[in-house]
Amino acid sequence: MAKAILDKILGTLLASVAVIAAVPQEVNAQGFDGSFAPDQWELFNSSPVLSDNSDNSEVTIGGIPLAPFNGSADFTNAPDSLTLLGSNQSQILDEFGLDCQSVDPSFLFLCGTSFTTVFVTVPEDSILSFNWDYTTADRATTGPSGPAFDPFGFALGNFPPTDPRTDGSFTELIDRDGPFEQTGSASVEVSANQIFGFQIGTADNQGGRATATISQFQVRRVSDPTAVPEPASGLAIAAVAGLGWHFTKKSSHKK
Repeated sequence: MAKAILDKILGTLLASVAVIAAVPQEVNAQGFDGSFAPDQWELFNSSPVLSDNSDNSEVTIGGIPLAPFNGSADFTNAPDSLTLLGSNQSQILDEFGLDCQSVDPSFLFLCGTSFTTVFVTVPEDSILSFNWDYTTADRATTGPSGPAFDPFGFALGNFPPTDPRTDGSFTELIDRDGPFEQTGSASVEVSANQIFGFQIGTADNQGGRATATISQFQVRRVSDPTAVPEPASGLAIAAVAGLGWHFTKKSSHKK
């Protein structure tokens, strides 16, 4: 009899937990479509060299546009995936018979640090989840190279990277000490009207660019982010934990 009562109570408690877990599961978008279609994203290439945080695409040498910090975003395979390509300024210098070792010192900033971001404004409180495949061609035969010089991750903030007031943070997804090719997945909580972007940093703009392909992109609307469990639901969680049940929740990347 006691066992039957306990089984019934556990069944009720577990059902309550299942309801709580289901709250943020309303799918808002599958792939790069709707509010996350290619035309909703913007691309920005920048370098700390320019204090006003402006786009560097108009920098010239002798009147010749060099289009420095030449990262790009490719939505050819949308809505299934997008590919972000980091900057590799040495490729442009090569066209002029220059390299980062011989270029005039006044242009050494072309071989400096930059970042490439493709970003979007998230309209509602949401959980974004996605898979990523990363590779870097930065495999210099001399000197350091590899993922440490081309980190990939996501940026999150209240201002777009084009705004000098930007307060965004960068969360690295790759292992800087890992192999040239890496894969993974992530889930990110984003508040309504926040700016979310995929980002590749470039330490020296030479040796080859990094590439990240994002797929299985999914947006789940958080129906009521302020909601808290009712007392009975809270009791359910406590009781289940007390009876030795162990639940795990996949961590979301936040910074």
